[in-house]
Amino acid sequence: MTPLKIIIIADGEDKACCTQAPDLKTQIRYLAQGLVLAYGEQLKVEFLDLNRNQDHPLVRQAQAAGRKFPLLLYNGEVKFEGGIPLLALKTLFDRAGLVPLTAAGDEDKK
Repeated sequence: MTPLKIIIIADGEDKACCTQAPDLKTQIRYLAQGLVLAYGEQLKVEFLDLNRNQDHPLVRQAQAAGRKFPLLLYNGEVKFEGGIPLLALKTLFDRAGLVPLTAAGDEDKK
């Protein structure tokens, strides 16, 4: 199975809604780690920081298009703009046929 690819483009220095929350770079790193733990090799996650990856073609293209950040691309297609709704992301994975590793392991035990 070819892994699905998620690319998240955001300002890594930006803060989320709460002042005590970590910066977006840290939050996205936690999200990526969680997704890799949950889905393993079924999914690849890449983060492009608006400040550190200014020359990346996807960053330049998103900025030129006036996109809202954070921006999530799913297999090259924009799926979420201005935020990442986790329940909607999970639904997207379910529809794509991704099975969380714990659920796959549970099926083997039956």
